[in-house]
Amino acid sequence: MAAAPPLRVALVGHGAIGATVARALRDATHGLERARVTLVAVLTKTARSEAQRAALAPALVTSHPAEFLAVDFDVLVECAGQEAVRALAVPCLEAGRRFLCTSIGALTDDALMGRVTEAARLGNTQFQLASGAMPGIDWMSASALEPGSMVTAVQTKPPESWVGARCEPGTTDALPDVVDFETLTEPTVFFEGSARDAAAYYPKNSNVLAMLALSTAGLDHVTCKLVADPVDRSMRQNISYAGSAGKITLDVYGKKSPTNPRTSQVVPLSVIKALRNMSSPVAIGL
Repeated sequence: MAAAPPLRVALVGHGAIGATVARALRDATHGLERARVTLVAVLTKTARSEAQRAALAPALVTSHPAEFLAVDFDVLVECAGQEAVRALAVPCLEAGRRFLCTSIGALTDDALMGRVTEAARLGNTQFQLASGAMPGIDWMSASALEPGSMVTAVQTKPPESWVGARCEPGTTDALPDVVDFETLTEPTVFFEGSARDAAAYYPKNSNVLAMLALSTAGLDHVTCKLVADPVDRSMRQNISYAGSAGKITLDVYGKKSPTNPRTSQVVPLSVIKALRNMSSPVAIGL
């Protein structure tokens, strides 16, 4: 029997997340097998130099969405922010291709979620959500299949991670910071509300809270606090979940991406894990 062709991956974004994923695909590291998964295209926000394009060859590297979408691929991996989800998810899905989303906060827009779901149905494919920096999703989402989950979350980052991060929901238009982060001398709660609002107003920081909510009690039923801490400068989350299968409390201390203080270092690894599960003979943690 002839070997199946490799899974063809198209990547949107080549920043803190996308560059790590692209290197893993190019070099077949992190458990990825070159015979089973391959990078075929990268869509960047701005044009890349000839040397930068050559480093990812034979994958196409382009800043033109139409050229990117014309490539034959099996799964589009979004590592570029909520705007990329709004622009590319529906056409990708309608064409019968899978879409792996990291910018989960885009789905705080119920209308977009409806369009994405219908496009996946029409294309007979799947819109997939990367777990990102949210641990325990497998356990909590399984428990939440029964009604009655109760979930709270506190997301804490150093002040510089929050500077200039507040946006008008559904856009990339910046809103003024609600506190002067640069003058804080103690941990400060600057937002309390639903996961929907946290992820909508802080799209580059709080996608993880949208993932938690969509996996459990829903966007309007997970209560969140956002904290800036100038003393303990780690990136951390405290999650409390109670559901039909029991209770779980998670205290997560993550590390910042070396190139983007708003992104956790584990996010690109979660994408790589998802691609490994899609392409490997054995899938773990579904």
